[in-house]
Amino acid sequence: MLIYDSHCHLEAIKNDPRQTKIAIPAILPEDIEALFKYRKRNPYAKIGLGLHPWYANKFINYSNENFNNYLEQLIVEYQPDFIGECGLDKNKPEFELQQKLLHIHLELAKKHQKPVVLHSVRATNELLSILKQYKNLRGIVHAFNGNSETAKQLLRFGFYLGIGSLILNPESQLSKSIEKIPLSQIILETDAPYMPPYEVQYSHPYHSLIYAERITQLKKIALREVISSSNTNWNNLFIRNISVNS
Repeated sequence: MLIYDSHCHLEAIKNDPRQTKIAIPAILPEDIEALFKYRKRNPYAKIGLGLHPWYANKFINYSNENFNNYLEQLIVEYQPDFIGECGLDKNKPEFELQQKLLHIHLELAKKHQKPVVLHSVRATNELLSILKQYKNLRGIVHAFNGNSETAKQLLRFGFYLGIGSLILNPESQLSKSIEKIPLSQIILETDAPYMPPYEVQYSHPYHSLIYAERITQLKKIALREVISSSNTNWNNLFIRNISVNS
């Protein structure tokens, strides 16, 4: 049974001739041109536009208005399917700037009615505080590794939880809370070619099956049920534009 990947980078699949449902985030805004060309080859692909928080300092000299205008011009020109990858990461510098840039991404997502793919590392409280300021957003928190209470709050804000290789770590918060997270909020991802499972050097979209199998073990449900639900969530978000809490 085919699994739709909700987070896979272009370098992992750019030479793959297969046409499958896959969501590819941008790391830098200028990535959108290459993603746009890939979408022409694979019309099932969904592409993002955004600035990964690791690279916030590249735009340190931009005013809020200039950065907003820059992103909006690219949205109009390339018509991305979602906004992201954007978000917050306390392991990287310029955290205050990251927050300002995230607000701009969210404002544009709301204005253009696009889903958002969020990166969040050691910044759960700050992310939740920002999301409280917006209504009618929808999207995915990529590489979720929080507890069930955080999952509930993100559900209220309209966000699915991207589940990948962290589910394989029995000591992760995710593994300990997955039983309490409803399938209707779970969406499978690989982050390929990054965050590989076990001792593999690179990850690939086919690794999502490993993560689905682990979810079935922890939740004690059928594999088909996990895959079917994740694929439905993918379609709801990227095709039907339905929020997780609709």
